[in-house]
Amino acid sequence: MRSFLLIACLVFGTPLAAQDINVEYDKNRDLSKYKTFTLGSGEIITPRDRRTGNEAKLHEWIRSSIAKELKAKGLEQVDSAGDLLATYVVGTQQRTDYSQLGPLGVSPDNSSQTWSRDYQLGSLIIDLNDRSHNLIWRINATTNAAAMDINVLIEQVVSAGFKKFSLKPKKVKKKK
Repeated sequence: MRSFLLIACLVFGTPLAAQDINVEYDKNRDLSKYKTFTLGSGEIITPRDRRTGNEAKLHEWIRSSIAKELKAKGLEQVDSAGDLLATYVVGTQQRTDYSQLGPLGVSPDNSSQTWSRDYQLGSLIIDLNDRSHNLIWRINATTNAAAMDINVLIEQVVSAGFKKFSLKPKKVKKKK
């Protein structure tokens, strides 16, 4: 019974698709003046010997997800000289987590046990800059890259990162 509880804690206590998405932007900036965007360059920072899969397809998924979100927010995509330039950096890194289990489920003469978990930590950073190269919006996301379909994961990250992005003018609070 103890072994079952130990395995259940390990399996269900570790989220498979944990995501950490941070968004940086100036809350006082009026985004309503921006009407167009251009997709700029993207870079894969995973070391070449560790890359798997089709790199062109990865770029396509990221670029189409960004374009879809920005169009849904009311921006028009143009080939060059847009009001905003969207660029990104994507990559993965091999990681290992170690943890002590303690006395739960082990023999009396061995009071602790160590376990480890190997996984791919994925990272996606998306920047929106204006024509003066001022950072307008940044999405910085990390996730367990092996947890699910990468295309679905990219769409989730991009959607969550642009959730608060709005071209509507800021409402000014009236003082009484």
